[in-house]
Amino acid sequence: MCVKCDGTGRLYTRVMNGAWLVSSCDCEYAEKTRREHEREMQAFRKRLAEVCERLGITAESLEVR
Repeated sequence: MCVKCDGTGRLYTRVMNGAWLVSSCDCEYAEKTRREHEREMQAFRKRLAEVCERLGITAESLEVR
């Protein structure tokens, strides 16, 4: 486990009272977490595209007129 991010993959820096800067760590765990998140997002986008196709939803039909 990374000492800097404690295995979360994120570094938290206190900017001021109640405000935090969140950045990605460069450790192996953070890379693994990013890859896993990207795989989950790809699966979500695929399911979303399938549902939109099944329901006949297109980008043009979502435009505000």
